Amino acid sequence: MPYFYLSVSVLMSASSSVFGKFFGRKNVGVKDASILYNCLQLTSVFVFWCVLYLFDFSFDVRVLPYSLLFATCFTVCNIGIITALRNGPMTLTSLFNSLSLIVTTVWGFVFWDDEVTGKVLLGLVLVVVSIFLCLYTGKKEEKKISLKWIIFTLMAFFGNAGCSIVQRTQQIHFDGQYKYMLMTFATFLSALVCLMIYLCGDKTQSKDILKNSWYFPVTAGSCNVVLNLFVMFLATSSLSPSFIYPVIGVGGLMVVTIFSLFVFREKLKWRQWFGIFFGAAATVLLSI
Repeated sequence: MPYFYLSVSVLMSASSSVFGKFFGRKNVGVKDASILYNCLQLTSVFVFWCVLYLFDFSFDVRVLPYSLLFATCFTVCNIGIITALRNGPMTLTSLFNSLSLIVTTVWGFVFWDDEVTGKVLLGLVLVVVSIFLCLYTGKKEEKKISLKWIIFTLMAFFGNAGCSIVQRTQQIHFDGQYKYMLMTFATFLSALVCLMIYLCGDKTQSKDILKNSWYFPVTAGSCNVVLNLFVMFLATSSLSPSFIYPVIGVGGLMVVTIFSLFVFREKLKWRQWFGIFFGAAATVLLSI
């Protein structure tokens, strides 16, 4: 059963990028489509966590600040990733999201007294190499990477890192308790923020978006919940964390790459492929 959870988790980890890209392709040039996507996705995530929370109800007012921090990072991450997917290559967007481990790792050195090992230092070096190879555009006549893509990818990068830091800090301070409460209140706040942004924007094409592609964000939100649940199950299984997290990280990146090549027909430079390889290696080293 643990290997089943792990296999499904690999597929679920790629879902955000894949469904987000499908949505972007279906709504090219549609104004405010990204924020509506996030409204639907985060609302579905909140509903699922709310149901789970009702079956394992617990409450401590001290957890609420963590929920607020997590909600901020979660909102920034989701806005960043869906907009980046609409303005750049899916494989590189997914890679940079995975490489947010570097921020969590450095934070662990400073605040969690994590051990600085040779493999971690090598992983950090490979992250730098990977980022350089992916962003370096070479000759002037080659197509440049969109500044808009870089900005929103960085939002997803730091937002995802912030989610990991807040979640682990809360679990450390509360001895592994109140995780359902944390996620329920956090996803509620995230969905509420996105709803407010959406209501203040242009809603003229909302009906067409909902009619043609509502199922992409809802499915992505469902997959996000399944991923988090299965990771929780795996945390108490016989499998080692040093095996679980690299498999999910690299496996998800491989699934995204397959979709990028054979479904979306994205083309990358040879140095960017090397960058992806070094990024995958860095993900493994920073996870074990």
